[in-house]
Order: sequence, then structure tokens, then C-alpha cells
Amino acid sequence: MAKNGYLERQKARDQANRQAARQTYEQFMTDMFIFALNDPEVMEKDVLGYTRLMKVLRGVGKYYDLFFDALTDAEDADYLRHKMDEKMKAIVKNKGKFFPFEERYDYVVEVITGRKKKGRR
Repeated sequence: MAKNGYLERQKARDQANRQAARQTYEQFMTDMFIFALNDPEVMEKDVLGYTRLMKVLRGVGKYYDLFFDALTDAEDADYLRHKMDEKMKAIVKNKGKFFPFEERYDYVVEVITGRKKKGRR
């Protein structure tokens, strides 16, 4: 069967639009981190200067890349979601402030792959 050029172009355009949106929101959130972490009204006397901001932003980038597929239907999305929850629980400890992935990300659909598919969880 011949490939439909229109559908292929549409798929490529949609992928390019998703990538553009991802990069735009990533830059926007980076800017917001810079503003907040350098704002004395937010951080009081503990504002971060350029050098420390860059350390934080590199760390944010590392975790962004590590956990991004948790937002997709990738094979390991459910595993990544589980790991995010583990890490978040360790940070908030017993303060009653922990909300599982499904509650923190209302618009991300549940995936049934990886560990769930194999009957684990």
C-alpha cells in the first residue's frame, strides 16, 4: 500500500509543534526559577547569584531529562512515575504534603506498560 504523504507531513508537523512547545515551556520555567531564586521577597537573605543559579539549573535539567518520559507513554513511563513518587516521598517525609503522581499530574493519562504490564506494582 502506498504511503500517504499528507499523513506523514501532518505527523512530522505535529511532532515539531510538540517539540517547540516543550522547548518553550522549558525555557519559561527556567526563567521563572531564575527570577524566584534570585528574589529577596521569595528567598529572603538566601538569594542565589549567577553561579549557584547555574548549579540549580543544571540539576533541574538533569532531572528533567531523567524523568521526562514519565509524562509520555514510553515503555518505562510507569517505572519513572514510581521513582518520582519515591523521591518525592523521601523529600516531604511525613508532613502530609505528598501527593502521588496521578494527583500531581491530572492531565497525564495512566499508562499500562512496563511494571504494570508484568503484574508488578
